[in-house]
Amino acid sequence: MPEGQRKAPAAGLGWRKESVAGRPEKAPVILLHGFAQTPASWDGVARILQGQGRRTYAPNLFEPESGLALRACDCGEALTAPGDAAYDRAGGPTGDLAADPARDVADSPTSDPINHPIADKPTSDPASHPTSHSVADPLASMGAVCDRVAAIVRLVAAAEGAPVLVGYSMGGRIAAETMVRHPGLPLAGLVLESAGLGPADDAARAALARRNGEWAARLREGGVAAFMDWWETLPLFASQRELPPATRAAIRIGREAHGAETLARSLEAWGAHHQAAESETVAALAQMRVADRPVLYLAGSRDEKYAALAARVRAAGLPAMLVEGAGHNVHLEKPEVFSRAVAQLAGAPPSGPSPS
Repeated sequence: MPEGQRKAPAAGLGWRKESVAGRPEKAPVILLHGFAQTPASWDGVARILQGQGRRTYAPNLFEPESGLALRACDCGEALTAPGDAAYDRAGGPTGDLAADPARDVADSPTSDPINHPIADKPTSDPASHPTSHSVADPLASMGAVCDRVAAIVRLVAAAEGAPVLVGYSMGGRIAAETMVRHPGLPLAGLVLESAGLGPADDAARAALARRNGEWAARLREGGVAAFMDWWETLPLFASQRELPPATRAAIRIGREAHGAETLARSLEAWGAHHQAAESETVAALAQMRVADRPVLYLAGSRDEKYAALAARVRAAGLPAMLVEGAGHNVHLEKPEVFSRAVAQLAGAPPSGPSPS
């Protein structure tokens, strides 16, 4: 095979078009979206990271299929597991990603890690390392979605090297909980944006369970549009009211992209009441740093709740960053600053303005 070309993908791996040979020099980035969002919510940051020469993957956390589907934000590529649809830049299913059945036998998946079939190898800890990527419905439980994220990390790591895992709000909570449940994942780093790290005690856990149950009931009874009318009035999103009308309209479209039952189930299954205690989560993050895997907690200065959490993270001896002038969704409101922070954590020469 001529140098500079990638082999045809093995069955179960879909690639939309030819890409660079071998593994990228810079760590790829996996981007986990927030509640009532879609992978497209990361497009602004993904474009900046791609400009730095990184591949970015934004999986749909709500995806009910049993396998894996990775929406590749760069080059229109996709990695898929058997039985999954792949996703193009627009986020829609694509049908042209199957491997060529006539490919040369020399391109066997056993000869190249890029083309390795998507299956985990059994380990001494089967609870932490599923032996198949046919993961359970992620909406079944917090454990199920964490298993899915762990499988995605292993999929990208096997193909392109250890990735940086980035999670916003709900996605950040899931990323943090994944590190508690799967501490040995092959990661180049972890960025948690405006993400809860778990309840302080049993009383806080019970209060969160009640709140999430009430929100789920509100979704089922009133529907998504009415819920989002109320959701957008929360103080958490005050800074977003200052965004351009077109941006706010795009946010609203994303918020209404999922049905009421899907969103209600996510509140019940993935709510903060299912996380480990904050102290346990912070300890897991500290262990990542001991293992030379950098961690960053990031929040906006205008987001009082999560700015306070960033202060607690810093007090525990972990890196935390406040982005001046940003609210809850830092990557939307300050994408250049956010992307710079991710690049710095991943060890790349940063670009763009420094945080103020």
